[in-house]
Amino acid sequence: MRHWFLGLAVAVLGATAAAADEKAEAVVKKAIEAHGGAAALDKYKAGRFNMKGELSLMGLDIAFTGKLAFMSPDRYKLEMEADIMGQKMTVHQTAIGEKAKSTVVVGGMTIPVPDSDKEDLKMSVALQEAEQFTPLLDKKRFEITAGPDEDVEGAKASVVTVKIKALNKEAKFYFDPKTGLLVKSAHKTTGPGDGGAPAEVLEEALHKDYKKIQGVQTSTKQVVFHDGKKFMTLEASDIELLEKLDDKEFTIDD
Repeated sequence: MRHWFLGLAVAVLGATAAAADEKAEAVVKKAIEAHGGAAALDKYKAGRFNMKGELSLMGLDIAFTGKLAFMSPDRYKLEMEADIMGQKMTVHQTAIGEKAKSTVVVGGMTIPVPDSDKEDLKMSVALQEAEQFTPLLDKKRFEITAGPDEDVEGAKASVVTVKIKALNKEAKFYFDPKTGLLVKSAHKTTGPGDGGAPAEVLEEALHKDYKKIQGVQTSTKQVVFHDGKKFMTLEASDIELLEKLDDKEFTIDD
């Protein structure tokens, strides 16, 4: 009897997981169509844009500007500048395959970055690709599972958990069930904790102000929270979606 019961439990759990996977696939396929269709999303695997916004850091609201370039699956470059109490801060992040480097300079002094920064940067690269949505259907690289609907800004959202197999890490994507558009993403990362010391935080980003760019619905504004507290507002402009970028745009100095 015990063996029969265990066998039944395994069968039920297996069926539930299969149903969740089928639901997740349906949600992702709807998202692909909502954001412009597979042909457009697969065509534009690279892009660049300018950005501006505000960081909330140690009680200060810090305006910043910058630019970001990417090329899926593994090219990423971020450049950002800000002024902190009269001191210029620059941030450079670059990833090429397994190589990743971050540099932070404040007032002409290079600031050590935590060891976790490299892994966080790799996660940013993986999420950049995942948010093209068609790669999520590649079962060798991503595992997607549907979760219970959750509330996002007062409206129901369809939830898909995304496991990035190469990193053994997870993120959650939240989609508007009516439009299919991505309205929120969430994952664990490293952020400034109490007193500014690095700490693991839950980063949640609201994706807003969609515009159709070269046939692709693209979010032009993100509001980012760390452990429920507003951390950053980012607005993108001069967005270019491209089939590819020159590898020379992504270089890492040894």
